[in-house]
Amino acid sequence: MTLTKSFVLSILVCAALFLSTYSTAQQTNIKTANKEQPNSSQTSYEKYVNDKMDAHLKEFKELVAIPSISSIPSNKPDVQKAGEWIVKKLQSIGISGAKLIPTEGNPVVYGSWDKAPGKPTVLIYAHYDVQPVKESEWDNPPFTPLVKEGKIFGRGASDDKSGVMIAIWAVEAMLQKDGKLPVNVKFIFEGNEEVGSPYFKSFLEKNKELLKADFAVTGDDVQYTEDVPAITLSTRGSAQLEFTIKTANTDAHSGEFGGKTPNSAVIMSQIISSLYDKAGNVAVDGFYDKVIPVTAQQKEMIKKIPYDAATDMKMLGTTAEVGDTTFSPLERVWFRPTLEIIGLESGYTAAEGHSNIIPGKAMARITCRLVNNQDGPEIIDLIVKHINKNCPAGASVTYKFSPGYARPMNYPSDTKAFSYVSDALSKIYGKEPMQLGTGGSGGAILSIKEVLGLYAYSFGFLLPDEKWHASNEFFRVSSIKKGQEVYFYYLQHLADEESKLQNKQN
Repeated sequence: MTLTKSFVLSILVCAALFLSTYSTAQQTNIKTANKEQPNSSQTSYEKYVNDKMDAHLKEFKELVAIPSISSIPSNKPDVQKAGEWIVKKLQSIGISGAKLIPTEGNPVVYGSWDKAPGKPTVLIYAHYDVQPVKESEWDNPPFTPLVKEGKIFGRGASDDKSGVMIAIWAVEAMLQKDGKLPVNVKFIFEGNEEVGSPYFKSFLEKNKELLKADFAVTGDDVQYTEDVPAITLSTRGSAQLEFTIKTANTDAHSGEFGGKTPNSAVIMSQIISSLYDKAGNVAVDGFYDKVIPVTAQQKEMIKKIPYDAATDMKMLGTTAEVGDTTFSPLERVWFRPTLEIIGLESGYTAAEGHSNIIPGKAMARITCRLVNNQDGPEIIDLIVKHINKNCPAGASVTYKFSPGYARPMNYPSDTKAFSYVSDALSKIYGKEPMQLGTGGSGGAILSIKEVLGLYAYSFGFLLPDEKWHASNEFFRVSSIKKGQEVYFYYLQHLADEESKLQNKQN
């Protein structure tokens, strides 16, 4: 029998439709078969988190209400009080040996759960000290925490008391639901991070055996967005300096003495101006001498980041970007050094009134963010020499040096420690984490690597718009739950993977 072309075509179409439908069904079945079934423990933890949210928010407000400002000596008792509060919280969840360990500055909170023999130990770092405040600039008192529109407002709510509490709450949930942890855990919460961690390395060296661990994570870091996780792979270092220009023992009447008397505010302005060239680069001799050029790998890292200048400018209320246009904005922030004036004071600065004076004193504070081979004390020495050179006759200069210097640091992305963190973030967010650099500094993290030999990878849940170090700082309530979910998966995943490796070796 002879078949017509149309008949053959009809058969082919039907066959194609059948195969397409069959293939789709098979793919669906495969996906369904491969899809992970809900982890009963994970579900149980999440229920606990939801049930305890109100109680945890109340606790969080108690901690945020303590003005643990490490850079102001009169707040030292408050830093101590915050540390004691955290110790009591750890003890209440079953970390019976939790305690404060003294340092030359504020104490470190230490606690451990070590009832998983043969299992790895994870060290969790965060800090409980906070930045100073200008209360007049806050919509709500900074140490009277307020929960509004899904956000917790208060100094330290984001940076970094959230990092402290999310880790504690996650361990609390696992202990409450399982009575145990899949790994051993050690907590170290620092009280001097916001002044550069000047005593942390010494603390680690004195307690090296106590702090021995196999892995480390830091709760003092960021998400890229609410929906996209991130792991920080490079940090800049930091160095601080305060200096005062004195031209007279007292402020002078601007009419009686103006025209012949040195003005400290003017001289300070001239010195600050001399620190920069017309392009905005630092004009201090030797400042860039040890800076290594941005590498091809770092440039490739930046290309993967969807940077939008308008987003940052809108968030800050700025109208332009500045800096050496030889480098892209993210190159400048992540891999180039800076010298920033972070505070100025001279003359009459009250909110109201006008005092006709010639200021006898002027003060400025400087922070430098440093990269690769730059050394903090060396950079500060170069700046001091520059200031001395540019201080004119009729003025004297005095200096106040900070005890804390943080060095730059880079993290590898080819370690199993990195992969465990990356896997956990990918699991909970449904997306692989962005690999970021940061313009910020982490002296404690570098010390953990140097003394304990561990890279502390990111487990932070801060977001860039949460106004860390600024007025009206806040933290999103939704991040509290998400952060704990990441910890649940990470601790169990690490335990499972390390067990597999151990079995292979045996």
